[in-house]
Amino acid sequence: MARKAKAVRRRAKKSFNIINAGIGLAQANIVTQTLMDVDPIRFIVGDSLMGGGFAAAGGSARGGAISLLEIVQDPQLLTTIGSRAVDPTNIVTMAVKSAALDIGSRFALRALARPRRNINKSLRMLNLGVSL
Repeated sequence: MARKAKAVRRRAKKSFNIINAGIGLAQANIVTQTLMDVDPIRFIVGDSLMGGGFAAAGGSARGGAISLLEIVQDPQLLTTIGSRAVDPTNIVTMAVKSAALDIGSRFALRALARPRRNINKSLRMLNLGVSL
């Protein structure tokens, strides 16, 4: 009996997709703005590196904004994030924004497919490991 031919293995892309990174950052922005009142960069880096100081023991630095360092310093802030996460208005807001982002990004990717393809050809020749 003859052996079955093995399936061809597909290799993962070795390039960084700028548009997918932008969409991911926009989704992270929706979540961090809704739950922690701060953009993703300030959430990770904190205000100390962005030109401000952290809050004293009384609460967060810019009126309710919560950074990762503040969560590490004061774990009680997780209850604040949890209460914001179970609020129905916040859930609906995140869902609507996420759906709009998904629909808009799919439409934009299809509408710009040909120009992206032409740019990606040029980027492949440069061998930068980046694509649109």
